[in-house]
Amino acid sequence: MPDATRSAAGVGIPDGKPVVIVGAVADIPRALAHATVVAGQFFVVAAIAVEVSDEGAGAWIDDIERLDALLRSDMVTTVLIAGPVGSGVMQQLTDLAVLHGCELLAVMPTEVLAEHEPVVVGSGDASLIELAGHRRHAWAPIVKRAIDVTVAAVGLILTAPIIALAAIAVRLESAGSPVFRHERVGYRGKRFLCLKLRTMRVDAEECLRSDSAMYEEYRKHHFKIPEDRDPRVTGLGRWLRRTSLDELPQLWNVLVGEMSLVGPRPVVLEELEMYGREKSVVLSVRPGITGAWAVAGRQSLGYPERCSIELRYVRTWHLSGDLKILARTLWVVGRAAVSA
Repeated sequence: MPDATRSAAGVGIPDGKPVVIVGAVADIPRALAHATVVAGQFFVVAAIAVEVSDEGAGAWIDDIERLDALLRSDMVTTVLIAGPVGSGVMQQLTDLAVLHGCELLAVMPTEVLAEHEPVVVGSGDASLIELAGHRRHAWAPIVKRAIDVTVAAVGLILTAPIIALAAIAVRLESAGSPVFRHERVGYRGKRFLCLKLRTMRVDAEECLRSDSAMYEEYRKHHFKIPEDRDPRVTGLGRWLRRTSLDELPQLWNVLVGEMSLVGPRPVVLEELEMYGREKSVVLSVRPGITGAWAVAGRQSLGYPERCSIELRYVRTWHLSGDLKILARTLWVVGRAAVSA
C-alpha cells in the first residue's frame, strides 16, 4: 500500500476550515484541486490514502488511529471524501463522524449508505455532497439527558413502593441481597455495576462458571440460557423477568449517568467482542434500560442480528426515535404483565 498519509499544509489558507482528505491515491489530487480547496474554504491538514478494489469494495483504513486522533483534537472539523472509497471505508468514516460530531463531505461521485441523508451543497465546480446521516443538533444530547434525569427521578419516586415490596419478596424466597449488581461495559468503555432485582440464586455466577456444559449453552444461546432450562432462575425471578419489574433499579443507573432510558442494552465484556471493529460505535452512547433490540424480540434475536440492530440505532439516533421506542416498550411490557 502506498504511503497512507501526506501532509498538505501548503494547500489553501490557514483561516480555512481544517479538513482531512480520505480517498484512493488517484482521487486525492482531484480533491486537492477542488474549487473549495483552491479558494481557501478548506485548509488541508492531511490526506489519507486507501486502496479500493476493482469491485469498489474498499479496504478498511489502515491509518484509522491517526485519523481518529486528528478528529479528537481541535485540528480537524471536517472529513472530505475524495470520490468512491468503497462501502467499508465509507462506513468507517460515517462512524467516526458519529463519534466525533464532525462534518462529512464528499467529492462526487461517491457511495451513499442507507443511514445517510445526502444533500448537495454549493454549486457548479464548488459543489459537494454533505452526508448528513451523522448530523445531530447540538442540543439533542442535552435534551435526551434532561429527559433521562427527569423520568428516572420521578420513576424512582413512583416505583419505590413496588421495588421495596419486590425486594422483600425476593429476600423471603431466598437468602442474599435482593439487588443484583453485575459489571457491564458502558459509555466510552467505562465499567459500571448494572442494578437489577435478583432473579437467580445468589451463587448463580459461580454455578455458571463451574459447570462447563451450562457455560457452553450460555455462549451458544448468545450469552443467556433459555429461561425454562436455566436451573439458577427462581420462581419469583421468572415472574419478575416476564413483567420487567427486575429492571426498575436501573432507573438509578440512569439518574447517575451510567445509563439512559433508551440505548443499546448494556453488555458484558465477552459480548462486546461480538462487535469487533465497531465496538467503539456501540460504546459512543450510554446503554439503555430499553432500546431498539429490546423491543424487536430480544429473546429470539441473538448475535450478529443484535449487533446490526444496536449499531443502526447509534448511527441513526434522534429524539423522536427514542420516543417511539419508549412507547413501544410500554406496550410490550404491558402486554407481558397481563399475560404473566
